[in-house]
Amino acid sequence: MKCHLFCLRWSFSGKAVHRVFASGGQEAFFEGHEHAFRVLGGVPFGKIRYDNLKAAVASVLGFTWRRVETDRWTAFRSHYGIEPFYCTPGIEGAHEKGGVEGQIGWFRRNHFVPSPRSTRWRH
Repeated sequence: MKCHLFCLRWSFSGKAVHRVFASGGQEAFFEGHEHAFRVLGGVPFGKIRYDNLKAAVASVLGFTWRRVETDRWTAFRSHYGIEPFYCTPGIEGAHEKGGVEGQIGWFRRNHFVPSPRSTRWRH
């Protein structure tokens, strides 16, 4: 059974929220945000770093790196007042989101090793 891990990490404090989903789609992406905002006490002031995931970015335009956001993501982030910072695509931007990548690695090592076994999802 494959699972998808959502992680939202505050840069200034290092606090993070992790949530495992059966799907990596837009609905899980939004639900992960809402859960993180409840757990962490609100929406952060300032920007949140994102890679160019399909749940948020429909396309990256040429060498300008300008993003065309999905309509639902634009509505969601506008509702919550999220100001996104999109990392540079590819290897050039790999260093821009090291904090959250480190959190994901920590979570996997501490919760998915050895691999948990299950035959169903609990809601």
